[in-house]
Amino acid sequence: MFDEALFQEALARPRLRRPVPEFLSGNRAGGRVRVLGEDELNAMTRRWFEDFDRKVAHYRTLGIDIQWTVEWAKKYWWSWLVRDMSLNHELYRADMRYKDPTTFGRTLIGQEEFVKYNFAFFDAIPDWRYDPLPGQVYIDLTPEGGTRIIVRYLGSGHFDGSLRFYPYDDTAPAIHGNGTFVQCTAVDRYHFDAAGLMTEGETLFDLLDALQSGGIVPSGDSWQFHALARASRAAAALHALRRRIPFSLAR
Repeated sequence: MFDEALFQEALARPRLRRPVPEFLSGNRAGGRVRVLGEDELNAMTRRWFEDFDRKVAHYRTLGIDIQWTVEWAKKYWWSWLVRDMSLNHELYRADMRYKDPTTFGRTLIGQEEFVKYNFAFFDAIPDWRYDPLPGQVYIDLTPEGGTRIIVRYLGSGHFDGSLRFYPYDDTAPAIHGNGTFVQCTAVDRYHFDAAGLMTEGETLFDLLDALQSGGIVPSGDSWQFHALARASRAAAALHALRRRIPFSLAR
């Protein structure tokens, strides 16, 4: 049975493979980016939950009781920290819907698809952990009794494996890691029904930022990236030519 002790135990357990670098070694502009170490990440997550508690308590002074969202959030983060899906029936509706940049515009339907998508990241980055950023949680309550939450967070870990995209199996396109430590931000939105179960959600992140930060994609001022950009001219020219050719000739 889930309780506060399980959550605290999971949060305190080391996740990241050593060594963790002091700075990101990727190809992103903007100067050297300092890595947040595991102690800082744990402290940050604890502070996020403290902030969330204060926000929920403030709503209570207005006659709005959403205390259940705190327990939901702890179960949710616990399940991904320890890779335990036994509480999914308490977190998600069976027909939940979810989107992510790696679905290429598709919507995943059902808990099984949602879990398979998440484990694609764990397979690629075995020590992958999520940590919400303090102060960056936004709550919206609808007149129909629904609750919607947006959270911004950090993902951290060593990109050792292959990140499969949809459909997250051996047939899927994949990006192969080189062991580089990555740390990048993402934003999640969650929609809940009146029973407190997630009905739909979405993860939004800058895939180019993540791949450049991890050293997978070259930097924006490199000759390799400029060559890739120039290569798009041929496709654009071909597309423009096809538009100019009369339909009768094109057939």
